[in-house]
Amino acid sequence: MGMRAAYTLVDELTLDRLVSLAPEVLVSTLEDLESGGAPTVYLDKMWDGLHFLLAGAPAASPLDDDPLSESIVGVHVFGGDDFVGCTENDELLPIIEALDALDRDAVIAAADFTAFSDAGIYPNIWRDDPAVLRAELAAAWDALDGVHRRAVDEGKHLVISIF
Repeated sequence: MGMRAAYTLVDELTLDRLVSLAPEVLVSTLEDLESGGAPTVYLDKMWDGLHFLLAGAPAASPLDDDPLSESIVGVHVFGGDDFVGCTENDELLPIIEALDALDRDAVIAAADFTAFSDAGIYPNIWRDDPAVLRAELAAAWDALDGVHRRAVDEGKHLVISIF
């Protein structure tokens, strides 16, 4: 199984508890939350490609104060070897507004998958059928947008884990 991004909705108490955890138990605690039924949306393998499409850089090089980059990796980063970030509820609207300002179909149609491949964007699929890649990016974009909107609607925070 490859790397995947998970976006888990959490309340204030849960976020406070996660922030206080040692890095070595953070991932297992997140996995327990997911398996215990915490609302979670997965971007599977498209997270890095979507970050590159939206921000022009790999997710491993997130852009500070860039809501499109933060839509993928979160606003705040937890410490540790595995990537875990979060976006608090009051930080979600600028991200949604930045996504809304883009024409999803036009952005995806203009994607240069050779640039994805040349930049080493995970996973190494960017020479596959462009129509399939565009459909997968569109589905990931919709899932990303939807989870941010759901977090706002439910008054929750988003915890992002990529591993």
